[in-house]
Amino acid sequence: MVRLSALFLLAAALAYGQQPSLIIPHVADGGGWKTTIAIFNGFNGIPTRLSIVFRGPDGDKIAFPVTNFGIRSSIDLDLEPTRSLFLETAGAGANVQTGWVEVQQFSGHEPVRGFAIFKQSIPGRPDFEAVSMGMRTAAFMTFPFDNTNGMVTSFAIVNLASSACTMGVAPIFDETGAQVASEAKLIGNMLPNGQVAFVSTDRIPEMANRRGYLTFRPQNTCAPGGLVMLGLRFNPSGPFTNLLPLLAPSP
Repeated sequence: MVRLSALFLLAAALAYGQQPSLIIPHVADGGGWKTTIAIFNGFNGIPTRLSIVFRGPDGDKIAFPVTNFGIRSSIDLDLEPTRSLFLETAGAGANVQTGWVEVQQFSGHEPVRGFAIFKQSIPGRPDFEAVSMGMRTAAFMTFPFDNTNGMVTSFAIVNLASSACTMGVAPIFDETGAQVASEAKLIGNMLPNGQVAFVSTDRIPEMANRRGYLTFRPQNTCAPGGLVMLGLRFNPSGPFTNLLPLLAPSP
């Protein structure tokens, strides 16, 4: 009976323990951009302890101006059951600052959910927005792309491996099923917790004037940890929209 009680207590402790981090793969602030981060604790019957950490492309903490919180590189709080949290960057700077967000969760039997809203404001035209869901680590990610008729597809990748990792792209297929590149394309060697954001045709010129899908994956030498990404499709007249991953299996 004592042994069963101990096992029950251990199981209960694990059930209410740390959850995998929720990742917002890209944040932009200033230069006409602002980002709203929304987090929801609608699935836990207890307060959930969170640490919202802002990171730069090098993986280190970086401070962003957050409305009602000031300039912060992290925000620690308890999110009550059924409550939501909205954090909006100030967007006041003349130059754009970019990075990504890690939402660390230290309690709760269910992971929190969330998303980011990217807003671009340029004088003389309407404001444009797009929503990108927060994600958890994947072994690889497959995304659609569209670079036809003036459209531009951009991606942001976060390396969640515990060491530096080279990210590659293969295969790449256009809408006819033809392979766009004959060999894997390398995006670059990324630091642990590092992030890179890029226009697809800048790194892979063969994708110009084509649409289809492609798969991003860490190379064989990478430590465990996986990656998280987002994709955005920009219209030449200004609007942009989020691209959902077609595949994102757990590591």
